[in-house]
Amino acid sequence: MAAAALVVPALIVSAGTASATTDDIVTVANANLDHHACDTNSAGEQGYNSSCTGAGGSPENWCADFVSWVWAQSGYNVSGLTPAAGSFGQYGAGLHPDPHVGDAVVFNYNGNGYADHVAIVTAVNDDGTIESIGGNEVTNDPSTSAAHHDGPYSGAVGDSSYWGMTISGYVSPTN
Repeated sequence: MAAAALVVPALIVSAGTASATTDDIVTVANANLDHHACDTNSAGEQGYNSSCTGAGGSPENWCADFVSWVWAQSGYNVSGLTPAAGSFGQYGAGLHPDPHVGDAVVFNYNGNGYADHVAIVTAVNDDGTIESIGGNEVTNDPSTSAAHHDGPYSGAVGDSSYWGMTISGYVSPTN
């Protein structure tokens, strides 16, 4: 007589869990400070989404990869986000003018799916300044750039002291 097979249901974990918090976003972003595009990340894997898959296996511009990876690791839904910073301008409810911890700050967004940069808001200070962590910063070369803390700098939409770029707005992660 054959033994009955034991069937164990698989646990399916998906991004967008109800327990996701913006504190989780800041914790994950901080855990990856000073990491490079192809370094081992805080989850023990290489890189951030497709940050290591540029031409010839070299890193691509990876700021959007970093932000979407951090959001996903923190339990948020990242459907619709791509390695392009401009995809954040079309995500969720779109851009809004008031920064919140855990939001993506989008720079030089043209309204048609292109932006120059995106980073994670890690602090909103009483004086209206913000602090952020972004991937692909410090140098202009994706292979030597790193996840870096910036600020405080003005959080107002418009011209910014942050690398001389314009803050186009903020995007909140969705569950």
